Amino acid sequence: MLADEVGTYLAAAGLGLTVGTNLFTKPFPGAAAVDPNVSLHALAGDAPEGTFGPSGSSYAFERPELLVTVRGARDGIEAAETLAQAIYKALRRLGPVTLSNVLYHNIDATPPAFVAFDANQRPLFSVTCRIWKDESP
Repeated sequence: MLADEVGTYLAAAGLGLTVGTNLFTKPFPGAAAVDPNVSLHALAGDAPEGTFGPSGSSYAFERPELLVTVRGARDGIEAAETLAQAIYKALRRLGPVTLSNVLYHNIDATPPAFVAFDANQRPLFSVTCRIWKDESP
């Protein structure tokens, strides 16, 4: 699905990310995870764009959103911000491109924003992506 498709792309983008090691399509693992690391969360976004035709006909494309969260090491705010900026640059205005056999028409990304420090004083940054894509299988 969405997080897996974008995760595969980011893992191949030369950012030093590896799915299951420091790139996750589920919530962050516990304190044992490698920092900095990245978590991808699919969000509902907007209703799909329909095609002209009878009710219930197929959609032209979906419009979900993706929340990218970068968690840095304790005292690693600069490295976390740098990684968030690299992810932003890799995703902004991406498309049309096929990711895991799904056509992504366009990805618009917001610049990274500092969110907070977690309970272990690790910095958190976020990048939000608005996506126009074909339906995932």
